[in-house]
Amino acid sequence: MKKWLWVGALVGVLMVAVLALPVLAHEGREVAEEYLVVFGWREEPAYTTLFNGPEFSVKLHTDESAVVGLEETLKLEVSYGGKTKTLRLRAVNDEPGNYTADMIPTQPGDYSFRLTGTINGTEVDETFSSAEGEFSSVEPISDIQFP
Repeated sequence: MKKWLWVGALVGVLMVAVLALPVLAHEGREVAEEYLVVFGWREEPAYTTLFNGPEFSVKLHTDESAVVGLEETLKLEVSYGGKTKTLRLRAVNDEPGNYTADMIPTQPGDYSFRLTGTINGTEVDETFSSAEGEFSSVEPISDIQFP
């Protein structure tokens, strides 16, 4: 009987660890004391030459309700190696308060994303960087290629 309790506890711990992995790969930040923004790559870890992109969610800090319609009021820029590009932001279908942009990172290393505009009239100017370790840097595709 003790063996099954041990196995059950181990399975429970592993399930919690697996479910927590996506959360660990995103950075959560309070914006203007009203909103919680959670930011990261759509697919983690990110690899060069693979279709990916940043994703983020915006919720009210008080009751965690989703904030919708921000693809019209926010702008997202990506920076790498002194180059900057504005990405086309879009709402994620069937996931209110979630937004993404498509990109294919071509170089390994750290990428920064600057989110500007307004959330329900509140000015936003936040930078999220993979160099800070809250979400992954882009890894070379050779790390997963075989043969």
